[in-house]
Amino acid sequence: MPLIDRFTDSQIFPNGTGAPIVLEAVDLSMTFSEGGGSYLEVLKSVNLTIKAGEKIAIVGASGSGKSTLLHLLGGLDDPTSGQVFVDEKNLFTMSEKERCNMRNNYMGFVYQFHHLLAEFTAEENVAMPALVRGTSPSQALSKADMLLEKVGMTGRLKHKPAELSGGERQRAAIARAVINEPRCIFADEPTGNLDKATADQVVQVLLRLNKEFGTSLVVITHDMELAKKMDTIYTIESGHLKKL
Repeated sequence: MPLIDRFTDSQIFPNGTGAPIVLEAVDLSMTFSEGGGSYLEVLKSVNLTIKAGEKIAIVGASGSGKSTLLHLLGGLDDPTSGQVFVDEKNLFTMSEKERCNMRNNYMGFVYQFHHLLAEFTAEENVAMPALVRGTSPSQALSKADMLLEKVGMTGRLKHKPAELSGGERQRAAIARAVINEPRCIFADEPTGNLDKATADQVVQVLLRLNKEFGTSLVVITHDMELAKKMDTIYTIESGHLKKL
């Protein structure tokens, strides 16, 4: 069942129209100490609302704070100030265990490097988040096989990462990210380590899964061609998030 069907009326906009809200960031700020009493304010009061099925690109210069913002939205880091709400719950008032459960159930992550475990097959890697969630091994592997087939890896299920091409490893990483049917996928430079032809294939996989599962997609990228395939493009300039 598409994830959009699982949302409650309380998550619908007040006027009763529009897509449900998946995630909301409120006044997020992040400051790093540079030593010697010097500080760098990377993000300044960032506000962002992500709706079900929405595709968002965040672009900007290297070091502008794109990945920092992604880590905050995913609850991987704590902000200097501000809040992120997922399922009407504040990520930063949760215990670490609660936050891990929230990530496992509601979020999927895809990085520039696939981070597959070398000793496991493609299907075993994809099944991991479902196993952590408590899904039986037989069900987890069956769903992993189905997803790998969806991303064009029929016949490669039993291969380990070293036996897969770069594009195949990234497609397996995408299948892993969606196995628990998350409400939002965060992708940090998902095509940055691929040649153009392979990158195009990976992008098509992301877009197809976004459409099929109704999962929101937040992509950090330097690739404006990829960014233009999203519904909305934001940039980070001097710590502020701005819509292009």
